[in-house]
Parts: sequence; C-alpha cells; structure tokens
Amino acid sequence: MWNLIADVGGTNMRLAAVNAEGEILEQARYDTKGALNLEQACADFADHRGGAPGRAVIAAAGVVRGGSVQLTNAHQSFSERGIASALKIERAKVLNDFEAAAWSLASVGAGDVTVLQGAAVFPKEPCLIIGPGTGLGVGALVWANGEPCVVPGEGGHVALGPRTPDEVAIFEALREEWPEVGMGPGLVVEAEAILSGTGLPYFYRAVARSMDLTAPLTTGAEIFTSAKARLDTAAMRAVALFAQYLGGVAGDLGLVFAAKGGVFVTGGVAAANPWIFDKAFVDAFNAGGRHTSWREELPLHLYNQPNFGLIGARNYLLAR
Repeated sequence: MWNLIADVGGTNMRLAAVNAEGEILEQARYDTKGALNLEQACADFADHRGGAPGRAVIAAAGVVRGGSVQLTNAHQSFSERGIASALKIERAKVLNDFEAAAWSLASVGAGDVTVLQGAAVFPKEPCLIIGPGTGLGVGALVWANGEPCVVPGEGGHVALGPRTPDEVAIFEALREEWPEVGMGPGLVVEAEAILSGTGLPYFYRAVARSMDLTAPLTTGAEIFTSAKARLDTAAMRAVALFAQYLGGVAGDLGLVFAAKGGVFVTGGVAAANPWIFDKAFVDAFNAGGRHTSWREELPLHLYNQPNFGLIGARNYLLAR
C-alpha cells in the first residue's frame, strides 16, 4: 500500500508516493499551468503506479475553505472531494501551504536551519513559522501528549503601523498608494501589505514619496537587488524597514505562541535574500519592552528546507 502526497504551487505540482513509514518511493513533477490540472495529475500519477493510493494529502499555495482551494498564483482550483473522486479513494486532505510548513517542523533537523539566535536544538515545544513570499504565510506547531498538532491561521494579516515619527509619512503614503490594505481609520495596514513580494513595491513607492525621491523599480526582486548593491536610496530604506518589521512581527507572534521550540523564517523572499537577517533583524525580533528578555530566550532560525510542503504533507499523513 502506498499513499500520495503533493506540494502544489503557482509553477509546479510535485507529487510523491510514500509508504506507511513516510519514505518517499517515487516523485513526479507537473506544470501547474500545463495540460493537466491537479486532479488529473493525481489520476495520471496513480495510473503510472498501477493503482490507487490508500490516502492523499495535498499542500496548496492558496486559502483553503471547506476543503476547496483556489491557487494564489495560478488559475486553478481543486477540492478534497474532486481529488478523492479522481483517485477513486474515500477521502483526501488539502492543507494550506503554511499549514504544511508548520507540519514540516515536526521533523526539523539541524541541517535544515541557519541559527540566528539560540541553538539548533528542537524540543517538543510550540513552534512558529513565518514566511514572506507572494504573501505572508504564518503557521504554528504545538505538541499534545508528545504528538504534533498544527494551528493554521492568517497571521500575515495582523496590523502593522509606524514605530517612529519619521515613519508616519511612509504609512500615509502607503495608504494612499493601496487603500484596500488599510485597517481602520488610522495609519495601520495589514502586515502582508509590506512583508511580501506583492506588497514591497507599494511600500517602496511610499518610502520614495516620503523622501521626495523617484521610484523607478517595479518588482520586489529589483528592490532587494538595488538595496543590496546600495544603488537606490529608497530601496535601501524600504528593505531595512522590511527586515525590521518582519523581525518585529515574528517576535510578536513567537510571544503569542510561547514558541520555545523555535521561530522559523522561510519563504521565497527569505531564501533569495538571506543577507537581510542581520543584527538589526534579531534586535527587532527581541524588542519586547518588559518582555525583551523573554523574547531573547526564543530560538530563531532561518529555515532552509525547500521541500517543506512535501515534508509537511507527509508528516500530517503520519500523524493522522
């Protein structure tokens, strides 16, 4: 008997067969925007293996509602019912990608991380994972009687506002640039409006306006590249604030979950720009007022595991 796991993003669908112990037996890759949708790809993969799996768990880069998901970066949607029907099995499970990311922490090892604070030890204590990519993903792993359990949510949409007087003009400009992300009548915005590849260009233009500078860059990748090379003053300021706000939000959420098992930063932006995780980032993570010393006790890691979707789907399968 074999089981099916998959990690579905905006570009690729990676499917794998695993045995009862979670060992990967075979993998296949399909184009998310290709001729086959996920349900058809699952059926094709099962046909290749000569029979239906026992169970199927799919990690998907999109918001899961009622067992259905619309991918964030591809015109494709699918459901647990449709996957089960395509595979001719009783049921399937679809996880949000950061729900799967949190599940992957159940088997994290020292080789998966770059330590930013603390040590590469992983006690069975609550863990928090946060990742800026197209959006801002957040998930938490807790342990109950020695068994892992994930708390999914939309932590990327918590409120974020100016911390110093000189940042007020930036948030005023950002709310004019992108009014939909405002939260209430003041200046705060949802964190994803800044801490994501989608939000960073808006934030960069707001920073430039606050400094009376032009904003010639149009993508997050250009902004990070120009900031690293010190070619654009507004980009340098935007990226410095990006890192500090990310550190602050990670520290806040780590405090919420008492993440003594570690806070893990991952995602496409983090993987492409490890240079932003410097002392200023760690200082922002630890800036907790009366609880600064408490935050300093939380392990903090850059999570370098590129296969967290598949690993998370597997870990969910094993736990359930």
